[in-house]
Amino acid sequence: MFEVLIVDDEPLMREALARMINMVEDFEVCGVAETGTQAVAKVQQDHPDIVFMDVVMPDENGIRAAQKIREILPHVTIYLVSAYNTFDFAKEAIHIGVDEYLLKPLSFSRVKRLLESFRGLKQRRNLTFDHLCDEVDSRDYGAMYHDLPKLIEDIKKESWYAPEEIIDYYYIIEDKLFAHYGCLNETNYVNRPAGKMLPAERWLAFRLYATLDLIYRHNAVMLYPVMKKSFQYIDDHIEENIGLREVRENSGLSQGYLSRIFKKTLGISVMTYIHLCRMMQAKWYFCVSGDSVTDVAYRLSYNESSYFSKLFKKYENMTISQYKKMIREEKKKAKAQNTIGKK
Repeated sequence: MFEVLIVDDEPLMREALARMINMVEDFEVCGVAETGTQAVAKVQQDHPDIVFMDVVMPDENGIRAAQKIREILPHVTIYLVSAYNTFDFAKEAIHIGVDEYLLKPLSFSRVKRLLESFRGLKQRRNLTFDHLCDEVDSRDYGAMYHDLPKLIEDIKKESWYAPEEIIDYYYIIEDKLFAHYGCLNETNYVNRPAGKMLPAERWLAFRLYATLDLIYRHNAVMLYPVMKKSFQYIDDHIEENIGLREVRENSGLSQGYLSRIFKKTLGISVMTYIHLCRMMQAKWYFCVSGDSVTDVAYRLSYNESSYFSKLFKKYENMTISQYKKMIREEKKKAKAQNTIGKK
């Protein structure tokens, strides 16, 4: 059930809107407020999914209150309601990220369409979350890596391909994943400084991989605590010439046992895991530096750039040239969008 807070200083408006909301399946009014100050307090207390709020109120206008609510509950949906069709109000509402600017009087059909659209979006996003959980629960790290482009496209689609929405929506999913798998205390691992350096969709690619990698590792260590040392060694020496022997020696495990627990928890070999980590590191270098293929290959301890290129194509399903071209096009598109946004 989705919970809705109504904020309006007119009793008749509150009552009429409450009746309409309660008539729509899966929605109920969780509270009402007469002022912006009361609304902020109610949001802190009840954490509603949606807030319908009048713009003009006695103590504080709805726009200011909406701004405070956004700081408390960043992902809440806010519908501002006004009797005034003024450009200044609408412009300010858009600026602070209000979801809809509605004019009074509100009809039942309009309210119903809004709520049903909200419900549909939530249901689609739940499917994306479920898909991500399926990827983790399958214990097939290789399949997850292969499916990353599809997962990224799903998230972009649910965000309407808008750069800001992609990042905001992803954070919602990420929080749910960490809570679901109980690894909230390990999230520093994914704090890679990519946000302002890359287009939103490329930021998403690195962030999603880091998140899923963390969860896979968390689940593996929960089953076999000795794997924590192996993962840490790989992290610390990923750009060195390491393989199964070095990881085994550092972890103090037999080669056979280490191979078995990697296969059981990740579905891949130790060396394949190292290669995949290096491929992601290589893509990072290609995105943020002007390094050549040879430079990146040597940096990641591949003595032959031809072998590195072969591995890249195997795991990424594209050549390095194709990947670089894709990055150039994404950056060009992002630059054009930023230029339009500033006009």
